[in-house]
Amino acid sequence: MNSQVAVAITLALKFGEGKTIPKGTGIFLVIVICIFVLAYGRSWGPLGWLVPSELFPLETRSAGQSVVVCVNMIFTALIAQCFLAALCHLKYGIFLLFAGLIFMMSCFIFFLLPETKQVPIEEIYLLWENHWFWKRYCGPDQDN
Repeated sequence: MNSQVAVAITLALKFGEGKTIPKGTGIFLVIVICIFVLAYGRSWGPLGWLVPSELFPLETRSAGQSVVVCVNMIFTALIAQCFLAALCHLKYGIFLLFAGLIFMMSCFIFFLLPETKQVPIEEIYLLWENHWFWKRYCGPDQDN
């Protein structure tokens, strides 16, 4: 999030004035974006594949993972296709949008996903049935 905010602030202050960006600012932007890519690849990037593989019960794991792969590929392509248009319309705000999305994803993971450490695969469904939020949707009294 910090690197996205740094890029947004730098672009808000130095970009779009009709002047060439100074070389030092350009180098700073490239370094900060590389730091973001490195950090995202080591943190959030793999979570889209890891979290679903741990949270689906055995009976639905393969089907669930197939849906996850499909949705991941669709949204990756959508973001790649829309980035330049969004950059033109939102300007530096696109980086603030990404920082906000990372914040919302972090809150979702922290508050709404149960911890799977030391839980056998066969008992994953119990995490959902006992979770403070998800139990009303997947408790034992629900028709699945």
